[in-house]
Amino acid sequence: MVIPASQTKKSAEGTKKKTRVAAYCRVSTEQEEQLGSFENQVSYYTELINKNPNWEMAGIFSDEGISGTGTKKRQGFQNLIRACREGKVDRVITKSISRFARNTADCLRYSRELKDLGIPIYFEKEKIDTMAASGELLFTILSSLAQEESRNISENTTWGIRSKFKRGQPMLNTERFMGYDKDENGNLVINPEQARVVERIFRYFLEGWSLEEIAQRLRAKNVPGVTGKAAWNANTIRRMLQNEKYKGDLLMQKTYTVDFLSKKMVANNGEKDQYYVQGNHKPIISPDDWEAAQAELKRREGFMESHGIKEISSKVGTAFFNKVYCGSCKSRFIRRSWTGIKEPFWKCFQAEKAQGKTCKALNVKEAVLQEAVVIAWNSIVENRDQEMERWEKMRESENPLERLRGKQMIELTAQGRLDFEIPELTRMVLQEITVHSPTSFTITFLDGTVKNVKI
Repeated sequence: MVIPASQTKKSAEGTKKKTRVAAYCRVSTEQEEQLGSFENQVSYYTELINKNPNWEMAGIFSDEGISGTGTKKRQGFQNLIRACREGKVDRVITKSISRFARNTADCLRYSRELKDLGIPIYFEKEKIDTMAASGELLFTILSSLAQEESRNISENTTWGIRSKFKRGQPMLNTERFMGYDKDENGNLVINPEQARVVERIFRYFLEGWSLEEIAQRLRAKNVPGVTGKAAWNANTIRRMLQNEKYKGDLLMQKTYTVDFLSKKMVANNGEKDQYYVQGNHKPIISPDDWEAAQAELKRREGFMESHGIKEISSKVGTAFFNKVYCGSCKSRFIRRSWTGIKEPFWKCFQAEKAQGKTCKALNVKEAVLQEAVVIAWNSIVENRDQEMERWEKMRESENPLERLRGKQMIELTAQGRLDFEIPELTRMVLQEITVHSPTSFTITFLDGTVKNVKI
C-alpha cells in the first residue's frame, strides 16, 4: 500500500517569509588593488541582496588582508559561522571557493556543517549550490584545486623571497624591530631614539647586569619598546643582544615555514640555506662590543650550568647574588636577614634546615663579604703596575671579551682604592667568592685575578 506524500498549501504571497541571506568577502593581502577589490565585493553583495524582494540582509561578513588557508585568524568568517549556528542566516553567498577557503578540509567541514543546518552556500564563480545533488562532488574537486593553487602561490612566494636572499636583498619588518626604520628604497636606517635604547642595553649587559635586571631597569624608567609600551622581559633582551643586525650585518632565513596551510614557522637549524651579508647597513653597536656580548652570554651560560643556577644577578640590589659559594660542599650561599634585625647575612644553601642541613658551613655577614671585596680590590690597585703588562696583552687578544676585560681593569684600577664596596663595580668585575669560613675567602675576578682574603 502506497501512502501518498502530504501536500501542504503554501502561505499567501503577502505573508511569505523572506530568506535571510549573508555574504562573505575576503582578500588575502592589504595591497591597494586588493583592497579595491574587497570594497567592490562588499558593495556588490550589499546591492545584490537588497534588490531581491525575496531576500533579507543577514549581514556582510568580511576579512581583509588575511590568508584563506586557515580559519582561526579570520574573525569575519568565524562570525559568519556563529550567526549560522545561532539561526540568523538561511543562505550564504560568496564570490568563489578560493574566497571561502583554500583549505580543502575547512571547505568540506564548514559546508557540511551548514548543510546539516539547512543552510546552502552558493559560489557564484563556480555556480555551485551545496544543497544540490551534484554540488558536493564538484565542490570537493574544486576546493582541492583551490588548495593546490594556494600551495603553488606559497611555493612561488617562497622561491621569490629566497632569490632575494641570494642577491643579498633583506626582507624585514621594522615595525617589530628596535633601532631601525626603512627608507624609501627598503634599506635599514637608524632610528636615533630607539638606537639609544639599544646602546643602553648592550652597555648594561657588558657592565655586568643580568638580563632580568636590564628589563627591570627599562620598565622602571618606562622606556618604550617596539610596541610603544615598556613591556620588557629577559627573553626580549637576550634576542636583542644576539641580533647581528645591530653590528651592521644581516643573517637571512633564520626561520622557515614548514606547512603552507598552518603557516607554522620554525627556527632554521641548518635545514635550509642561510645567507649572511657583512656590512649591510650602518651599525648601532661596534662589532667588537657585539662579539664581546656574545662571548659574555656564552660565559654566563657556562657559569650557570657549572653551578646549577638559572640566573647570575637579582633584583635585590646586591652584586653577590649567585656569586657566593661554599668551599666545603660547593653549594651556593643565599641571602637572609636576622629576625628583627635589618642586617643581611649569607648562608650555605645546604646548611638550611629545609634542605636537611647536610653542610656545617657557618653564616657570613654581608658587611664582611663587602669588606673582603674591598680588600681584594685594593690589593689589585696596589699591584696595578705589575698587572698592567697582562692587561695590555688582554687588550690585544683575539678574544673580544678578553679585550673588554683588559680595558675595564686598566680604566677602573686607575680610579684608585676603595673605602667601601660599590655594587656597580663589583657587578662588573667579580666572578665569584668561595667561602672557607666566616672570615676567610677566595675572590676570583673576571679578568682571571684571584685573591685570598682573611678578615
